[in-house]
Amino acid sequence: MDRFASRFDRVRFANRFGGVRFMSRYSGWGTVSSVAGVPLAEDEKTSKPWTFDLKALLAVVSLVAYLFTQLSDKHPVEAKILLGLTILLVAVDLYAPSRRQAVRLLEHRRDNAVAKAAFPKFREFVHRFGEFIDSRFNNTLHAIVLNEVLQKRTDGNAAFKLPHMDLWHSWWLYFWQQIDRQPHRMTEMSAALMEFHSLVGSYTNHCVTPIFEALPPSLRAEIPAEVKRSLNSFQQRFERFLGEYSQFAKSLSESRPILNGLPCWFDAPKPLG
Repeated sequence: MDRFASRFDRVRFANRFGGVRFMSRYSGWGTVSSVAGVPLAEDEKTSKPWTFDLKALLAVVSLVAYLFTQLSDKHPVEAKILLGLTILLVAVDLYAPSRRQAVRLLEHRRDNAVAKAAFPKFREFVHRFGEFIDSRFNNTLHAIVLNEVLQKRTDGNAAFKLPHMDLWHSWWLYFWQQIDRQPHRMTEMSAALMEFHSLVGSYTNHCVTPIFEALPPSLRAEIPAEVKRSLNSFQQRFERFLGEYSQFAKSLSESRPILNGLPCWFDAPKPLG
């Protein structure tokens, strides 16, 4: 259930930034677009090609009347009144859209300020995750399983075989370089947060969980005590990383409305007993 909820959160959040291309992968979910061949949202179906604007009409009538009185040069007072009325109607008509645009620009600036402030901490988490998938370290899960488990077993049990570490290291390395090149704006930040959650979640589900959660009891009992200590040492470091990053992502998701629904949680592995 937790994994399904996490996946649901990712789909719901990515819908804000993935557009039609993302949602087409989940064709069973509704789409909101006016692109040909894509179902229309209800508000698009019911929208009218034009709307009657009384204020704009009155402004035009007042302007015409003002020009007429100016040309006739017989009603200077009335002309000034009509000019003032025209300016007032135009100002009223432009106030609402101008205010909405100003609010959008202000929210956009606030979003970017939050993204810029959060980026150094996010980059630190990305760097820390690289230590779990770096073949130069001998305390990674892959190194422990290979050197302390598989090389000491003659049966080569498939339950202990993990997908190759390069699958995640190459992904992580490209991602690391990518976030250093891109602008530190909310649009790029939100997409980076989603991708990093997928990266960590994929590694957790395909490498960590099979060793700490899915091993049959008989195989778990065959693991020597010293190997269990090495594995549990890794588990503690990885669980600490997941917990700290989850708190960071949760705090960030609550900081701005645009990040509402950002996936924050992972299925942390339990230590071997």
